[in-house]
Amino acid sequence: MGALIYQWIDFLWLPLAWFTVVPKFRLHAACFVLACLMTMRLLADIYESIGHPAGFLPFFDTPVYTRGLIFYSVIMTLYLLLAHYSPRTRPIVFFAANLSIYMMSLILCLLIMAI
Repeated sequence: MGALIYQWIDFLWLPLAWFTVVPKFRLHAACFVLACLMTMRLLADIYESIGHPAGFLPFFDTPVYTRGLIFYSVIMTLYLLLAHYSPRTRPIVFFAANLSIYMMSLILCLLIMAI
């Protein structure tokens, strides 16, 4: 039962994103969180399928899924704080911020999972 909870605990970010952001940005926030969750799972599967379940340079004993989960949890926390405290932002600026934060987190997660 613990392994099942461990595999799906990150989807608790979806309702959290939906209820912490202003109503006009809820769809943006939910899509951002879903994209981050899918990217983290995809990267973890890629690292495990090429035979490096602890990353290319295994400085840490933790699996790449755990490192990705921790990293994306920090990124999503910072994102939700930013989204919560910027309710009067124009939607196009908010969308551009979503893309920028997503690309930054993707590149940093690639590096963190590789270490």
